[in-house]
Amino acid sequence: MKIALKDYVYVAGPMEDCSKDFMKGWRDAVTEELNAEGIDVLDPTRRVSFHDQLGSNLEDEVRNMNTCKRIFKQDLQDIAESRIVLADVRRDSGRGTGTSCELMFAHMKNKIIIIVAEKDDFIHPFYEAMYTEKHYSFESAVEAVKSYY
Repeated sequence: MKIALKDYVYVAGPMEDCSKDFMKGWRDAVTEELNAEGIDVLDPTRRVSFHDQLGSNLEDEVRNMNTCKRIFKQDLQDIAESRIVLADVRRDSGRGTGTSCELMFAHMKNKIIIIVAEKDDFIHPFYEAMYTEKHYSFESAVEAVKSYY
């Protein structure tokens, strides 16, 4: 199914080294609240089954690389087709390498970037330069997202 450019919100945040409950918990809550306002969300955790396909031996190396590249391209396509990126950048939320890449891509595509951090988190200067708004709770960040509609 091709997704046309629309007022989607892409929910970015760490997935690597995170439990399914952790990676999906905040995303599900945000999605439910935004959907109730008629705002559609693109959630990369819908592709968690791809992550589950990754094998652990050398014979799986090509399949793993293809799967990772497929996930990467699909996530970038979702961001390109979204208006806003809402990102969890809390220091204790996970590794976040993929999130950093997604935020740079979103910045280069001139997307609205709303981040959620903890008040005492060190926010990397690159993040400080890229985000549109910074919030210290998902509730506040969701209200900010709604204000763009």
